[in-house]
Amino acid sequence: MIRVLLVENNPANAQRSLEMLRETGKGEIEVTHVERLSSALRRLGRESFDAILMDRTLVDTHGLDTLDLIQAALGRMPIVVLGEKDDEAAERQMIQHGAQEVVIKDASTAERLTRAIRHAVERKKAEQNLSYLAQHDPLTTLANRVLFRDRMTHAVAMAKRKKQVVGLVLCGLDRFKEASETFGQEAGDLLLKEAADRLKKCLREVDTAARLSGDEFTCLLEGINSRADMEIVGNRILKAFAQPWAIEKQETSVTVSLGLVVYPLDGQELNDLFAGAKAAMDSAKEAGGNRFCFPSPNAA
Repeated sequence: MIRVLLVENNPANAQRSLEMLRETGKGEIEVTHVERLSSALRRLGRESFDAILMDRTLVDTHGLDTLDLIQAALGRMPIVVLGEKDDEAAERQMIQHGAQEVVIKDASTAERLTRAIRHAVERKKAEQNLSYLAQHDPLTTLANRVLFRDRMTHAVAMAKRKKQVVGLVLCGLDRFKEASETFGQEAGDLLLKEAADRLKKCLREVDTAARLSGDEFTCLLEGINSRADMEIVGNRILKAFAQPWAIEKQETSVTVSLGLVVYPLDGQELNDLFAGAKAAMDSAKEAGGNRFCFPSPNAA
């Protein structure tokens, strides 16, 4: 079922669109009609829709910022605009501001309108899938280095503005290489996926876990207050990773070494924070692993 929000202030035009979609939607398209943009934004705030079908006069009245506003609030929802006349320049502008399709009312048939909505939804799903693949690790489905750095940059900028604290955890598996060589690459991949699952369970919904490369993972912790909060998270991760690992029906031991840093205490810039976390993690490994260190270093 494709749920469409129709935003149209002309009753006759709204009725025509409703009838066209009912005619060819074959019961697979459900349409909710509102007359005003303000009403649409309220509905979008409390209900889930797959696409927006809106009259171009609303864009003309409120400006192209209307499309930007909807996209910013809803994460690039597919928008199909109903136009009164063929205006290539205006259509190009609307597409640049987030519209997926522009359909001319007078030239539109029920089949064309339905197809435009379905294509807009399918194209948006394809774009989102490509974006997801570009930002996530294919093995563990965690955020990848690119997405993590972007979120870390945003978190530090917000913390700087609001005088808040941000935590960064760098995780390196202990004895992963030996386990992978013993049991093989496929088993090593299973171990990495299990490590990702254990790491996620140690974090809150608002935190971000990522796989950087190989057996290195990292976590972004927003809304913390001090190093004491970081120690709580560090101990939680150590405890989770200390549990037995079953690989190829055999138990093995794979612990983790953690480097913990806090913005702004341990650095003001992203590169300094990552460097501090790497140095702290290396210190934890050199001390035998299965522990965390701060850059000071203060080993736990």
